[in-house]
Amino acid sequence: MLLLDRDGPEPVRSGAHELALFLTPEPGAEAKEVEETIEGLLVRLEAFCALTDVIRSDTSQILEEDIPLLKAKVMEVRGIYTKVDQLEKLSTPAPPTFQLPTLYRTEDYFPVDAREAAPLTASCGHQL
Repeated sequence: MLLLDRDGPEPVRSGAHELALFLTPEPGAEAKEVEETIEGLLVRLEAFCALTDVIRSDTSQILEEDIPLLKAKVMEVRGIYTKVDQLEKLSTPAPPTFQLPTLYRTEDYFPVDAREAAPLTASCGHQL
């Protein structure tokens, strides 16, 4: 009935105003939620920046210190390999040269006159 009363539009306006206030969230609460979200993003961004700084410093260290050190070690190892190769060449015995055995001839120890030597024959009449 209040809505139909022309004399009292004030209660309708007042009720609508109260309903609007009830349904509208507090501006402070909404701003607080946005601030918390922004704060969380800033914390993550700071952690990301710190991580990129660590990566950058590690990369610089690798490029400026570790790689030249590794290169020097590689050169040192190559020198050691060269020395080992030279030692292997020196320590490897030369292949033995094959020499024929000294032949001994029976005639050197038991001289036989060739004219007197008759061919031996076996008992069946064949020459040996």
